[in-house]
Amino acid sequence: MFTQIFCTLSIVLLVSAGLTQKPRIHRIPGVQKQNIFRPDLPPTKDPTLPVTRYTPVFAIGGLSNLHYAVVASPPPDKNKNKKDTGYILQKVKEWRTATLLHNPGEADRLAREIGGWHQEDLEIVLNFITDLASQPVKSIQRTVSRTPIRSRLQLTAEESRQGELNRVLKQGALLHTDIAILGLETGEYLEFGAKTGLFVDGRVIDQPREIHWTYARRLIDSVSPSPSQDNMVRQWYIATIAYMQSRRLLAYAKENIARALDLFPSDDRILFYAGVQHETWALPASQNAFLPPGGSVFYGSKKSELAAAEKLYRKALKTNPESSEARLRLGRVLLLQGNPHQSFVELSKAAETIRDPQLSYYSSLYLGRALEMLSRQEEAREQYELAAALYPTAQSPLLALSRLARSNNDREGAILAVQRVFELPLGNVREDDPWWIYDLAHVRDAEKLVQELQKTYGALPR
Repeated sequence: MFTQIFCTLSIVLLVSAGLTQKPRIHRIPGVQKQNIFRPDLPPTKDPTLPVTRYTPVFAIGGLSNLHYAVVASPPPDKNKNKKDTGYILQKVKEWRTATLLHNPGEADRLAREIGGWHQEDLEIVLNFITDLASQPVKSIQRTVSRTPIRSRLQLTAEESRQGELNRVLKQGALLHTDIAILGLETGEYLEFGAKTGLFVDGRVIDQPREIHWTYARRLIDSVSPSPSQDNMVRQWYIATIAYMQSRRLLAYAKENIARALDLFPSDDRILFYAGVQHETWALPASQNAFLPPGGSVFYGSKKSELAAAEKLYRKALKTNPESSEARLRLGRVLLLQGNPHQSFVELSKAAETIRDPQLSYYSSLYLGRALEMLSRQEEAREQYELAAALYPTAQSPLLALSRLARSNNDREGAILAVQRVFELPLGNVREDDPWWIYDLAHVRDAEKLVQELQKTYGALPR
């Protein structure tokens, strides 16, 4: 009987706990499919409702969000009759009032109202504000010296004299950021340009494009004299990228990362986030997605994405050589590229300074794999056992041990390691085995970063 079990499981189960990017065990007894509450999904339009998706239990990879295929051209301008000065200034006044009275981080009435605006009205206001902010200071001063505009923007006398719009821009960026985070987008939007989809177990499901991320970025990028010189702008990019990656909103993170790298090309945190983005795109959940007919994604092959991740991690380490997490991920990328010697060097350095149990777990798994590829079998076994000791209910190190035994023609050892998997207590697979959330491990502080952002921006004078 053991031989039959081994022959069956050797095809499906005896892999390196995902270390070679193959399927992993997800044990849920007695069912093949079920509705699963997925807290890692983007918020629904009504944040009070639970987010549920129909998901195969033996799913591999998880969820992430992408852009694909340009599907249509912008529609004809239907807003000409609304562009008189009175209408524009009225919408600017309503928007500005909302930015001043909105409570940071709350789904209050004002955030809901702006979230329900038609896209054409949002464009009217955003175009007015950002066009004004892009003008030379003297031109801004002349414009805001006019009472109707100054009063609607609710500028102080000093801001009016200086032609200073940064407070307006930052408070507006916070409002639109909160609308996006809290899922308050309920307005009518124009469907054109790149579509947004969500990976669900390898399939792509169309999603409404969340335009308030774009509006927030447009505003924050208009800060003067240059957004690259403003630490609050840097804070916005770091917090929003972390949030997007923590929710696997990779399409939106892509846009924020690209702009953040333009503004802060030597920032080790932004370089690190960018590296993680490319590393994630190299994995099967992204590479093996089934796209709609004619669809195409805006990232490259596994090889090109791993190369991009390696380059960015090295840049991050050049800026901050003490970043053990960046070094850990560099080691893992080198492993996936088939460079066990270089991988072992980087992972060993990282292991010396890592103090976080979850990162130590990853370090032991990847070191074990590197040593295994270097034919240092006993040392590899020690690393896998170390990982198993850190997370006693994790499946991944036990599967790695089974595969290691099998590669040494130790059938009994391979079977015993798999038996240990089936003896594990049932629990939360994501909590029991951090391997399942490796792509989220670097942004465990995302909620804290967002709260700090809301506090900083909320402290601006109202």
